[in-house]
Amino acid sequence: MPSPDEFFGFRMGADRKLARWDRLVEYYRALDEGSDRIRVTELGKTTEGNPFLLAVITSPENFGKLDSIKVVGPTLAYSDDLPEAEVDSIVREGKAVVAMAMSIHASEVGGAQMAPELAYELVTGDTPEILRILDEVVLLLVPCANPDGNMMVVDWYNKYLGTEYEGGPMPWLYHKYVGHDNNRDLPLMNMPETKMLARLLFEEWFPLAYIDFHHYGGYGGRYYIPPFANPTDPDVDPLLWTEQQLYGGAMIMRLEQAGKAGVENYAGFTAEFNAAYTRVCTWHGICGMLTESASAKIATPMYVDFHQLQPARRGRPEYRTHVNFPHPWPGGWWRLRDIVEQQKVSAMAALEVAANYREGLLRNLRIKAMRGREKGRTEPPYALVFPPHQHDPLTTLKLLDALRKLGVKIHRAEEDFTVQGATYPEDQVYHENPWAKSPEGVPLSLQDIAGYNLAAMMGANVVEAGKPFGRGRGTGTSSTGDSTTPSGP
Repeated sequence: MPSPDEFFGFRMGADRKLARWDRLVEYYRALDEGSDRIRVTELGKTTEGNPFLLAVITSPENFGKLDSIKVVGPTLAYSDDLPEAEVDSIVREGKAVVAMAMSIHASEVGGAQMAPELAYELVTGDTPEILRILDEVVLLLVPCANPDGNMMVVDWYNKYLGTEYEGGPMPWLYHKYVGHDNNRDLPLMNMPETKMLARLLFEEWFPLAYIDFHHYGGYGGRYYIPPFANPTDPDVDPLLWTEQQLYGGAMIMRLEQAGKAGVENYAGFTAEFNAAYTRVCTWHGICGMLTESASAKIATPMYVDFHQLQPARRGRPEYRTHVNFPHPWPGGWWRLRDIVEQQKVSAMAALEVAANYREGLLRNLRIKAMRGREKGRTEPPYALVFPPHQHDPLTTLKLLDALRKLGVKIHRAEEDFTVQGATYPEDQVYHENPWAKSPEGVPLSLQDIAGYNLAAMMGANVVEAGKPFGRGRGTGTSSTGDSTTPSGP
């Protein structure tokens, strides 16, 4: 099999060199043809008709039992009645499934350029560490989550190479319809790329962890890794935040061992829900994480003086050594190759964690699922009820369909029923705490959004079941208190 250097004619991340999606597709298919450690499939077509790929990487032995491995996550996450002995057997025999997606924001080119090296090293490596990863882990690698945008960005960059506009931004969106907000499309899944990823994550596989690889500004830290900063979403299971610390701790240690300075965590990016892939995953009990590399000028090197380096918006008030920023970068030239190397180190570290803690992480998945079920049985709301008479029934149906594709159970009543004490869902309000305001009461900048209520935004009439459903006429009844009674199924 050709290495990425041999196939593309340059090293991944080389100055002023970018691999375009059509050639990347050819490379992954070449790996598929040459190795029994990788299978590349086309999940479908992108918005503009390009192939959307999934590369599954694991040992040949695991490929021989892939169908049984594939159901481990959904079984632990969705099965209501699963005997403890069966859980023990699944935990003992199952494999750790980890999903990674590259360059969902196409101008953040590092992930798509790094992934060929990561794949090549996994399918050709013979070190004990790599062999253990292949034996214990199934990697679901999405080589580029926005192929259309990759082709636009590469073509634009190459067009102005050698001119004063080299490395500048495109004057149009790098996704036909949603641009940068493709990472905010998961709650409703308008785009085909999002639908394919949602099906992969929540229907077909249900991995233990999901990581996507991003860039952020070029004048701060060099690399943000998990865990997230405060404020924290209180509806996410606490085990998930501890898992983030486990993955992030391994990443920062490996990065420091590799001499990668400027790595930070607990800074910049909040654990509060903001509709991105990583945060939606956390609501499901999947350890959703992201990394953020300091940007170069696409593939053009960028010089940053030490005095230009800045604090983070939150979590790191100064550019100096902190517990969550142990080794500040001193400034200098910053290249796409630096981004490729740091992302690859952290990806390998995450796979090591999954391999070394496989049984514990599988056990965690079941614990998180059971805790969620217990909250559903003992804490309101016990259900969200969509009355049949809606102002905009088609939009309401779209919301229900999106919830279904995200793994939410939906039942349709066949008889009239009464919901006791039904109330409309409250608006989601941003935190009123020290993480949201300074000691002087000045609001701190939001990472993304202050509130997100799909039903309110879409005009759907939804009522909350404030008490558990009883066994009466129809699906559920109550005997006292105010009630809302939908008519008809």
